[in-house]
Amino acid sequence: MRERETMIIYRVNDGFIIKEIKGEAVILNAKTGEYFGLNDVGNDFVQLIDGSTSLDTIIDKLLEMYDVGRAIIEGDINELIEAMVNKNILSGA
Repeated sequence: MRERETMIIYRVNDGFIIKEIKGEAVILNAKTGEYFGLNDVGNDFVQLIDGSTSLDTIIDKLLEMYDVGRAIIEGDINELIEAMVNKNILSGA
């Protein structure tokens, strides 16, 4: 896994809807009906993405929410970003 530029700003691409289905947070592709499941940290990450907040700031906010070290949050979020970018859910500028 590669490190990401922390000043990058991410946004959820058009055509994806964030929903809760049977107690699980998911991102639903409105065109295909496919969904991408999220754990609690993933859901909080997606809720913090607003198209104007940097990754570094989002990670700082997650650190306030969870009692874990920065390296753990960064590693988990980098894996999530990679998976979401590969599925064209997320894009960064």
